[in-house]
This record gives sequence, structure tokens and C-alpha cells, in this order.
Amino acid sequence: MKLGAIKNITLDDIYWQIKYGKSVNQLNVFDLRLNPNNYIKSPIFFLSTGRCGTKWFSELFSKNSSCMVLHDPKPNLAIQSKLAYNINKKTDLKETEINLLKEIFWAAREQFLRYSYKSNKRYIETNNYISFFAPILISIFPDAKFVHLYRHPGEFVRSGIRRNYYTENNSDDLKRITPETHNDWDNYTQIEKISWLWNETNIFIENFKKTNQDKVFDFNFNNLNLDKVLDLCKFINLAIFPRHITKFLGVKSNIQKQGSFPEYDNWKNSDKESLKAICNEFVLKHTNYKL
Repeated sequence: MKLGAIKNITLDDIYWQIKYGKSVNQLNVFDLRLNPNNYIKSPIFFLSTGRCGTKWFSELFSKNSSCMVLHDPKPNLAIQSKLAYNINKKTDLKETEINLLKEIFWAAREQFLRYSYKSNKRYIETNNYISFFAPILISIFPDAKFVHLYRHPGEFVRSGIRRNYYTENNSDDLKRITPETHNDWDNYTQIEKISWLWNETNIFIENFKKTNQDKVFDFNFNNLNLDKVLDLCKFINLAIFPRHITKFLGVKSNIQKQGSFPEYDNWKNSDKESLKAICNEFVLKHTNYKL
């Protein structure tokens, strides 16, 4: 490398090259914003509640060196995700609101996207906080692929209870969605609130799918197996060796260690009925779960 080229390397360049590999293309953020589809080809976004296998897929896809896989990027858009939910739930979206969400996304991800192009890597984001940005993402990247990833609501609720979702003085709840109008919300139990979170998030994703069905792949993480993962890889046009998938099938990622709460099969009948009252309509229509 010539001395002049070395002098032009910034600390920022060094950071990104260490993290994602050597730059082979040139791109500035202004050209990227003006023509994102010229540079970012078929990005992949996972839509989910979280706590349902996103870490597992992140580690699997990272085995493909042609991918930039983001599971917990900084900023993670957790607080902004709630804003995206509240705006996208409206029936009379204003152009200024749409542009606001676009700008939030660009501010958080333009460098990741820029370096995915510079390092010639496919952009994949499994971060669940991107889910409520789905309508914005499809408008920016019309050739994007999406994966609707989900698990049994009882397992998700159990995980949420162990992580103290919707508890008094839990500042982390600032990022969690709540109903704008719900007379009984304050009287809901923790199980009911987390059940509502599972249900509402998956309903949002299903509504997005209604107009983008050919761009979304459904993946029930409770039915994780080689054939299903291969079907997903085919849908998103991503090469992963079957032997790597088979090896990963026996690996548990992001195992929760905090908190204690029984598995769903061991819940009291009254608690199961509380979950069923909220989630059963969605479960019957879209899944094969038994509640």
C-alpha cells in the first residue's frame, strides 16, 4: 500500500475494516441515500418479537463470509421501534411522519449499509426492533426479503416474565409497546400484558404480509429442522452448507439464565386461560400451536 493511501485511512475506516473486512468498493452516504437500490441488493430483515431464535440464525448466517449479519447493532432502535409502531398503526399517515421514520432508520443504519456495500457483503438484520419499521424498509428497499420468525406464545411469555417485562419501576419497559386505548390495561396481569405484546407484534407483521406476501417467509422456530432452514435459505437466496445447519441444530443460542418461571406445560390452568383469551384467535388462524 502506498504511503499516501495509508495517510488517508481514518480510525473509522480501521474500525469498519476490522469488523467487516477489507473495503473493495467506494461509496459515500449521500450516493447511498439517493440510490439505495443501486448498492444494497436484496437485504434481509427478520421480523419478530425477539426471544424466538434470532440469535441462532445470526450465528448460522455468519458462517457465510459474504454476509454482514446484525443481531444487536448500536443503536438498536429499541425506543424508536415503539415510535414506529405508534405511527404505523395510524390510518391517516402523514408524509412528514413517513419521512421521520425513514430518517431515523437512515441515521441508525447508513454506515452499516455503506460498509456492507464497501466490503461487498449481503446485509442481514435479525434485530427484532426493526420489525415495526417493516413498512418503511419495503419502501426504501423494494427487493428486500423478510422472515417472520415466531415461537409458541407461552414460551415467549415465560421468557418475558423472567426478564421482568411490564413490571413496576422497570425502566427497560420504556421501549415496549402498549395499547393507546385499553381500559383494562392497568388491571392486566403480567402474563396478560406479555401475551398482548406477543399477539400485537405478530398481528402487525401479519398485516404487513397482506400486501407483501411474496417477500415474506414464515418460520416457526418450534419446528426448527434441516429442511425448513434449507427452504428459508432458498427463499432468501443464501448459500449455507447443510452440514453447517445440521451442526447448529443441536446448539442453543442466547440461553436465558436470569429469573425463574415454570415452562408452559406446567402453568396453572388459569394462567393458560389468560394467555389463550388474548392469543388464541391469532394462534388458530396462523399457527399449529396448542394452547
